[in-house]
Amino acid sequence: MAVYVVGDFLRETRLRKGYTQEEVSYGICTPASLSRIENGAQKPGRLILEKLFERLGTENNLFNTFVNREEMELYSAIQELIRNITDQDVSKIETQVEIVEKMTKETSVLENQCLYFAKGELSRQRDKNNEKAMELYMKAIHITLPDFDGKNPLRKNLLTFDEIMIINAIAILYVNNDEIMTAIQLDMWLKEYMENKLVDGKTKTAKYPMILYNLSCWLDDEGYHKESLEMAEQGLEFCIKYGNLFFFPILVANKGVALAGLGKMEEAKEQLHQAIMIFKSMKQNDHIQLIIDWCRTNYGIEF
Repeated sequence: MAVYVVGDFLRETRLRKGYTQEEVSYGICTPASLSRIENGAQKPGRLILEKLFERLGTENNLFNTFVNREEMELYSAIQELIRNITDQDVSKIETQVEIVEKMTKETSVLENQCLYFAKGELSRQRDKNNEKAMELYMKAIHITLPDFDGKNPLRKNLLTFDEIMIINAIAILYVNNDEIMTAIQLDMWLKEYMENKLVDGKTKTAKYPMILYNLSCWLDDEGYHKESLEMAEQGLEFCIKYGNLFFFPILVANKGVALAGLGKMEEAKEQLHQAIMIFKSMKQNDHIQLIIDWCRTNYGIEF
């Protein structure tokens, strides 16, 4: 598809949403480069184009732009690495990191964001080294958000999907370090951003329930059972509407836990029993045992 069509679409979407070139391009490319792309004077690489679309709150489903075969191969390798991170498959992350690392030696720093993020995941999941993981996460996020201090939301900034994933990973580290309120603050920022800035799409369908699930867990841990219940119910409504089967049963379980915290035991038992039945049908016995153990330990409930 002609470059000028891509540029026209970018410009029209940006203007319709009321964003400046500086807001959209920040950390991805220069405003001058975005101007040239919009005017059809510069052909964007696939990764840059994708990040620009994400800053505009949409997914790049219409345009496939590759400068050359090497760029196409690198883009595919990075997408595979992102899938490995999402699946939390440590062995595949290790293998794919090596592949991407060899391919990024002569590329721009933007391609390294996912690589640093993946190494951070390895430090957290494989090595149990939260300090090193935080260092790598911050190195990744600073490629495109150099002003982010790791704790305070940048509510005026537009975000890409990778930035959302990295910020969420940083929030998880704060939970591991018993700084739950900092984690809640970060994921509340992501929740509000995804509600207000992102259109419906496959990535939002996958990531938005994850943010609500995290918030439900963390709020309940801090004793905010009512707020935890609200997050779980909001997540369930979204999963039903958009068909996210992965997070649906664990959000049902979270709803039961929050109801138990509010003293609504009959409703809690009903929700927890439903969660067990769904996990059973999905053959996820580990989740079933966790619910059974939690109910017995905390409330003396037997299933």
